[in-house]
Amino acid sequence: MKLFRAALPALAMTFLLAGCAADSGSVGNPVFRPFQWFSYANGDDIREQCTAGRNARYRLIYNAIYDEQVRTYDIVQVAPSGAAVQTTNVFRGGTIGADWLLGQVSGSGARAGNYSRVDISLDDLVAIEQALIRSGFEKPAIRGQILHSDEFYWIAMVCREGNFKYYAWTDRNADVAKLPFREVLAKGDETGAAFVEPYTPTVFGRSSRYYTAGRGGTYFTMQIGDNGIIR
Repeated sequence: MKLFRAALPALAMTFLLAGCAADSGSVGNPVFRPFQWFSYANGDDIREQCTAGRNARYRLIYNAIYDEQVRTYDIVQVAPSGAAVQTTNVFRGGTIGADWLLGQVSGSGARAGNYSRVDISLDDLVAIEQALIRSGFEKPAIRGQILHSDEFYWIAMVCREGNFKYYAWTDRNADVAKLPFREVLAKGDETGAAFVEPYTPTVFGRSSRYYTAGRGGTYFTMQIGDNGIIR
């Protein structure tokens, strides 16, 4: 797919959903966390406003075992300069509560100190775009790919000029530890939270979509369709 390669020269050229859909990263009450997390991880808010003339938006998610560490990177291009704002959050999935959004806005609450909002240059944004291309982002999403919450994986999604693209990487289709965009995202990450490196986890029984894993953890899966999560 040549959409994103061709769009590089045109780089110089946010979101509320109702109900269960994600709202700027909010995942609400822990009882409903998986459903709202799926909405955020599927980019439902980005898809709804992905129309020609809107600022380009990027979202990348690193799942380093959901209950151990999740890193989210939301990037919005700022017209007409072509520069962008990168919002980074680092947290343990099992600790997400109703103050998730408030923590982003105020830097207070359960995740104080694990949030940053940084202006990045057009050159930085182009570097992210090129790193995505080198990582295989232009390929079609792998239909049927399973993302396990107790494993390591990356998700990326981009909307530009009304075109939405989605892709995921696990250790079954990539070297998750060495994907090129990790380094360029780090430039706009001022959370100070150490990056949890991939390792081979101890996997407890997987008998259903949701179950309480060992040590009080949470387990669920997400399955990739043509261009996002199947629900």
